[in-house]
Amino acid sequence: MTTTDWLVIGGYGVALLVIGLFAGGKSDDDTEYFLAGRTQGWAPVAASTWATKLSALTFIGVPGAAMSGNFAYLQLWFGSFLAAYLVAVVFIPEFYRLRVATVYEYLGQRIGPRTRTSGTLVFIASRCLASAVRLAGCAIAVSVFFDLSLNFAVFLIAGIAALYVLSGGLRAVIWTDVLQLVLFLAGATLAILFVALKMPDGIAQIIEIGNASDKFRVFDFSFDPASATTFWTGNLFAVVLGVATGAADQDIAQRALACPTAGKARFAVIVAGAADLISTFLFLSVGAAVFAYYQTFPQDAVGALMAENRFDYVFPHFIRHELPAGLRGALIAALFAAAMSSLDSALSGLASSAYFDLGVGSKNTSGATHPLVGPRLLVVVFAVILAVIAIGFGSQPSILWFGLQIMGYTYGGLLGLFVLAALLHKYADDTSCVIAVYSSIFIVLAATQWAGAPWPWAVIIGVCWTISSALVLGALRKNHLSMVER
Repeated sequence: MTTTDWLVIGGYGVALLVIGLFAGGKSDDDTEYFLAGRTQGWAPVAASTWATKLSALTFIGVPGAAMSGNFAYLQLWFGSFLAAYLVAVVFIPEFYRLRVATVYEYLGQRIGPRTRTSGTLVFIASRCLASAVRLAGCAIAVSVFFDLSLNFAVFLIAGIAALYVLSGGLRAVIWTDVLQLVLFLAGATLAILFVALKMPDGIAQIIEIGNASDKFRVFDFSFDPASATTFWTGNLFAVVLGVATGAADQDIAQRALACPTAGKARFAVIVAGAADLISTFLFLSVGAAVFAYYQTFPQDAVGALMAENRFDYVFPHFIRHELPAGLRGALIAALFAAAMSSLDSALSGLASSAYFDLGVGSKNTSGATHPLVGPRLLVVVFAVILAVIAIGFGSQPSILWFGLQIMGYTYGGLLGLFVLAALLHKYADDTSCVIAVYSSIFIVLAATQWAGAPWPWAVIIGVCWTISSALVLGALRKNHLSMVER
């Protein structure tokens, strides 16, 4: 690291805090703090939603997928975009019709208060674990870049994210996400351009080497129920998980609720879903470019990483050892941006759910004279919780797969509740839905860990179990009550 690198990274940090302070404005009530006053246009909301879906694991994991295989990951965009469309068409109008502050308030109005509480608790637990995995992934890379301890890197990143969320709430999150998205995409583009300029024959040589190694193959229409990289299984998984994260996760849905109208919110969600194609293609291209670079200029250290199937480490190695001063700092800042864009939204989403749905830190229970003492305290508490969990995850052999497993275990049950609320609420009562969502976690664990079901099916099993068990229990309870009344 040179002085130039530190100046670039420092400039990014200063810009982040300045935007957080000034874009946030004066947040003097909970609607302004958590929903940006419901005044945001579709463009910044779309950009923030797009940025939130990306993370530090995207920054290193997607290039790693291209280096270890090909562009098959790109075909999952079809399912991801269909999920965004379904969220925009089915759920966004409902959220706006009932004027909810969180998506779990919708569960309460359609089914009952206990379902709302249960959905909130499942979300908080799963989001804390999943976001801590992302935080740990970024902290590991940062600790390597700067020769810092993992614990210090974790608290540093969490502290920076909490600082500007505290300053301006969701409005600050949205506009800092815009900055981070630009830096995130620019960093990937600069990496590709650097490789193209270094290669003797430029981009043509990257394409030639990629074609020779079958890197640019996208579609795999074979049917393998155990693989998430085939078209059929992968897109089924992408649709279900995409609807779950778009409609049942306050982390993502909170942005759509910041628009003044349902129409603008729908458009923002669809645009963000379409834009995923750009970022996925871009980072797969980074992987192909870096692969071609090391085929042309081989190194023993990189060869050892590839031989050990540690492809996720190759791009960070490239950033640290190949890029010149300044550009290296820009790419590390882009890595920070990838981490912050997902971490800030997690803090805001977790705090808003605890505040609105559980009443933690609310004006009515905190006794504080300032209405935002409670919400801001929640941001700090969740930042500490995420940091503590992330430190524990730092020793995981594969935090990427660990994070995906967590989402599979819980998000199916959450989505099942929202399907019941939107389409079948007349047939499932409050108690039945609570039993269904909690039991779905154990059913998914049993199916994947003991019965050997492939992990891409975990979220699908969770959805099916929650819906079917809630309907059956609801019918049984209704019959029982009828018999008692007679």
